[in-house]
Order: sequence, then structure tokens, then C-alpha cells
Amino acid sequence: MSAAPNLPPPIPASARPVSNFVTVLAWISIALALLGLLYGLMQTVMGLVLPADFYLRMLNPYGGEPPRLPPLMHWIYTNTLLMGVLMLVLSAIFLWVSWAVLKRREWGRKGFIAVLVLGTLWQFACIFALPQFIEGMLAVQAGALPQGQTMPPELEGFMTAAMLMGGVVAVVFAALHLWIVWKLCTPAVRAEFYPCKEPQ
Repeated sequence: MSAAPNLPPPIPASARPVSNFVTVLAWISIALALLGLLYGLMQTVMGLVLPADFYLRMLNPYGGEPPRLPPLMHWIYTNTLLMGVLMLVLSAIFLWVSWAVLKRREWGRKGFIAVLVLGTLWQFACIFALPQFIEGMLAVQAGALPQGQTMPPELEGFMTAAMLMGGVVAVVFAALHLWIVWKLCTPAVRAEFYPCKEPQ
């Protein structure tokens, strides 16, 4: 009985494509997440060592009662500790999924898309909250004036224009998020990601 002929070794599976888009996106996101962690840590420490209304009272440099702010802005200025903890948690999640995107994990791609979608919804929520922020900033500026002095009309117009410009920036960032989501869903980019384990 003749021996079986020697068969050539199997051809290894071709490596998945690797694009600069995913790599650059992941590293930028990791850097932003680390900055968010640092900011959240600083805010958490400040919330632990300072009174809850510290930042609210800083809005009136002449002492006395702080300016009356809309409910949303009042909550932000009096919940520094909670805002810091939320920033830490969200930044840690963003860092986690960004690292998974760098490693081409499929679950990281889906998680990154979910984070971007939530960020886009948050941008639109901020746009709807702009009237409260405009009202709050005008109240802050009025509280910073000496007693008996009224706010110049030019300052009110400037503050309103600045906040509306913030709304335009929010729309731009929301559009950028949606473009990145679309890019991550294209077949060419999806082909870079592995469903489970690290490729051998």
C-alpha cells in the first residue's frame, strides 16, 4: 500500500484590512476619554472638599445671595460631586469601547456607535435647553454688576449671540457623530472587526 502523497500546508486566511480611519479615530477617542477621566477626577475631588453651593456663590463676587438661575443651571452648579462621578463613569465607558475599537473588536464597534448615538441625542437635548442657559447666563452677568447698575443692552445681545453660536456648534458635532456612525457601518470598515477573540 503506497503512502499518501504529501499535501501542501493549508493556505493561511488572509489578514483583515486595517484602515487609518479606525486607528486614528480610536486613538483620538482614547485621548478624549483620558482627558474626561482627569476632568471628572478633579471635579469629584472639588465636590468632596467644597460646599455644595460654592460655585453658585462664586457667581456673585459682591457677596450676598447668588443670582436666581433656571432649575437646570441651578442643579448643575449645586451638584458638583455627582457631575464629577458621572463624568468619571462615562469617560471610563468611552475609554473601554475606544480601546476595543483600536483592537478591532466587533462589540467595541457596536458600543462605540451606541456612545455616539447617545452623544448626538445629548447634543440635541442641549439645543432645546439653550433658552434656559441664555436666561441663566444673563442672570449671572446681572448678578456680577454693582448694586444699582443695570446690564447694558449690548451685553444681553452678546450673550444671546454667544449661546446661539453654541447651538450651531452642537449641530455641527451632532452631524460629525452621525457621519462617524455611518462610516463605522460601511462594509469596508465592518470587515476590519473580529467578532470575538484576538486574531492569531
